[in-house]
Amino acid sequence: MSAVEKRLIESIPASAPDVLYNASMHLIKNGGKRIRPALVILSFNAVNINKDRKIDYAIPIAVAVELIHTATIIHDDIIDRSSMRRGVRTVNEKWGDDIALLAGDLIFSMAFGIIGSHEKREINEIMSGACMRLARGEVLEELHTGDTQMTEEVYLEIIERKTASLFEASARCGAILGEGEKKEIEAISRYGYSIGIGFQMTDDILDVIAGEIKLGKPVGKDIALGKPTFITLHAIKNASQKDKETIRQIIQKKTNTRADVKKALKIIERTGSIEYANKRAKFFILKAKNELKNLRESNAKRGLEMIAEYAIKREF
Repeated sequence: MSAVEKRLIESIPASAPDVLYNASMHLIKNGGKRIRPALVILSFNAVNINKDRKIDYAIPIAVAVELIHTATIIHDDIIDRSSMRRGVRTVNEKWGDDIALLAGDLIFSMAFGIIGSHEKREINEIMSGACMRLARGEVLEELHTGDTQMTEEVYLEIIERKTASLFEASARCGAILGEGEKKEIEAISRYGYSIGIGFQMTDDILDVIAGEIKLGKPVGKDIALGKPTFITLHAIKNASQKDKETIRQIIQKKTNTRADVKKALKIIERTGSIEYANKRAKFFILKAKNELKNLRESNAKRGLEMIAEYAIKREF
């Protein structure tokens, strides 16, 4: 991972105009969990036991995956009009939407330049497919903003595309680069998919229970923007008639004040929606861990198990 970190810092050309370079490097330098590149590395190592492949073979794809993730969150912050990310000002807040959009485009371009130059041509197809699914997920989420009639099935479809697609692709690419057997590749891919679902569900839980200092962004952001999650959908379904109508009005408004968000959070607490959400997230994490039974014992397999545990227990 130290090699991945070094390559990430070197990935954006300093020849770009200073403003574009600084905007592009802003979130890269401000860290992040680096879970997606870790999935590439660990999946590679988990199937590469007693084989000749060196880790250098997977590092460029691990870098590319994190670049894609960074580009998507820059674009996501523009769409959501976010001002804070990872405890610092967002790219759009600091440099404006136009520069942020171009920074995201530049990072995407660098990522696919890396992927395209890799000898394993299959990786390009997997990653471009994941990005297409991700874009469709963003649009689907936008179409259902303010929709209090949205079903949990639609919510799952959104997070499958928006989040699980890149987790799944990261794990699959690592296993393919490590020359895993077909059953290993498929098991690791399913693991990545389920981890992605559980990870996003935990994100949605943290959005309503964590403090802003830990999150590095405002609490209740989804509620403020009128984006239904399985937590608010459960609250709407199980609240009293009065609370049901209140939370519906808040979600449908799409542009809510802090007072509106606090009101919605109190209703969520009364309906047991957080407990329900935790059970659903744990279900997907358990599914992910069960897939690892298809792998031989190794430090890398244990690392994948630890990521699963982290996905459900994390506090930010």
